[in-house]
Amino acid sequence: MALQAKAIKSKIKAVGNIKKITKTMEMVAASKMRKAVEAALGSRTYALSALEILVHLADERNVEHQLLTERESGKTLMIIVASNKGLCGGYNVNVSRRVTEYMKHHADETIKCVAVGKQAERIARRNKIDIIASFTEFKDSANANDAHMLMSLIVDMFSTDETYKKVTLAYTQFIKPLTYSPKVTHMLPIDTDSLYMMITDEQMQKEIQDEMRSAKKVYTFEPSEEEVAETVIPELLTAVIFQVLLDAYASEHSSRMVAMQNATENAGTMQDELTLTYNKARQAGITQEIAEISAGANAMS
Repeated sequence: MALQAKAIKSKIKAVGNIKKITKTMEMVAASKMRKAVEAALGSRTYALSALEILVHLADERNVEHQLLTERESGKTLMIIVASNKGLCGGYNVNVSRRVTEYMKHHADETIKCVAVGKQAERIARRNKIDIIASFTEFKDSANANDAHMLMSLIVDMFSTDETYKKVTLAYTQFIKPLTYSPKVTHMLPIDTDSLYMMITDEQMQKEIQDEMRSAKKVYTFEPSEEEVAETVIPELLTAVIFQVLLDAYASEHSSRMVAMQNATENAGTMQDELTLTYNKARQAGITQEIAEISAGANAMS
C-alpha cells in the first residue's frame, strides 16, 4: 500500500510539472494572439479596399490580363497555409479535413501544392499531393516581405506555366477572437464571386458584395489598361494574400491558446483526482497499520 501511495504521489508531481508548462505556453500564446489579432484586424480595411479594386478590375470589360482569363483545362495549384509548430488544437487537423474534402469532390483534378508551414507539408503528404515549393521559414507573425515572396511565386508559376488551370487557397479565416473557419477557396484566375470568400465572413459577404456591385466606378487607365493591370493586379493580390496570412496566424495563436488552456484545466482536474486517490490509499494504509497493531496487541494479551 505504501508503494502504491508513493507511485501516486510521483504522478501528482509529474502532472503538476506539466500543468506549469501548459500554463506558461498558454500565457505565451495569449500574448502572441493579441498581437496577431491586432495585426489581422488592423490591415483588414486596406485588404478590403484592395479586394474592391480587384472586383471592379475583374468586371471591367476593357481590361485583359492572364490572371483574369479563364483556362479550359489544366492542373490545380493549391496553396496550403498551416502552422510550423504543433500543440495548437484542431487548427491543422481542420485545414487537413478541408483539403481532403476538396480532393474527394475534385478527384478528376491533378493537384500540385505550395506549402506554407511544416504542418502544411504533412497535410500535403497525407493527401498524396506533390509539393513543388515550401515556405517553412516564415515567422510567427506575417510581414509584407513574406506575402510578396509567396505571391511572386504564385503569379510567376500561373503566368509562365499554362498547364495550370487555376489556383486554390487552403487556409483558416479569422472571424473574431476565438472564432475562425478553415476553408478552401478559389484564387486564380480572379473571379469576383470567389474574392469575397477570401477575407469576409459569411454574414458580411452579401452586404459587402451588394455594396461593391452597386458602387459602379469608372476607371481611367494611364498609360494603358495592359500596363496598369500588369503592375496593379499582382500588388493587389499581394495585399489580399498578406491578409490571408495574418488571418491564418491569428487563428493559429487563438487555437493554441485555447488548447493550452484546456490542457491546463485537464491537468488540474487530473491532479485533483490523483490527490483524492492518494488520500484514499494513504488512509487505507493507516487503517491497515492500526488493524495490524490491534491484532498484535490482542495476540499478546
